[in-house]
Amino acid sequence: MHRLERLLEGLPEQPVAELTVLESAPTVPGVVRVEIEGRRTKDDKSQLVVLVQANLVLECQRCLGALVLPVDRQTVFELVRRESDLGDDEIDEEDLGQPEKIVGSPKFDLCALVEDELILEVPYVPRHEACPETLDLDAQAEEQAGREEPLSPFAVLSQLKTKGQ
Repeated sequence: MHRLERLLEGLPEQPVAELTVLESAPTVPGVVRVEIEGRRTKDDKSQLVVLVQANLVLECQRCLGALVLPVDRQTVFELVRRESDLGDDEIDEEDLGQPEKIVGSPKFDLCALVEDELILEVPYVPRHEACPETLDLDAQAEEQAGREEPLSPFAVLSQLKTKGQ
């Protein structure tokens, strides 16, 4: 079992799960589903299609509570034989829709590639859209406001008028 140490380095403890074959996306946090497909294009180029699905437990930076991030990422890579086939570092606009090139070899580390894909999905500052604790406080404030009837400004003025007489 591969623990994905680089991914887990900055995350809270993930639930422990067994290594199993999954037919669909995992529902339990901490379990990663991976599908890898090799294919050839019409131009006779080798490609690797990597599908990664998971539910990662993160820590919300607003409320510091648990946040489950669903990951469903599919990436297409073009396999090349040598680093010189990778091309230059400059990215043209025409390259944006093209698969990323990676060097394939018999010692290719698929687990590291999957881990990279998961790391790319983790937001720099994870946070809930609306934190559960904040929703609870808003509900309490509304309930409190519903119990007490606010004083009308005219009622306050009439009290001042009667005090002055």
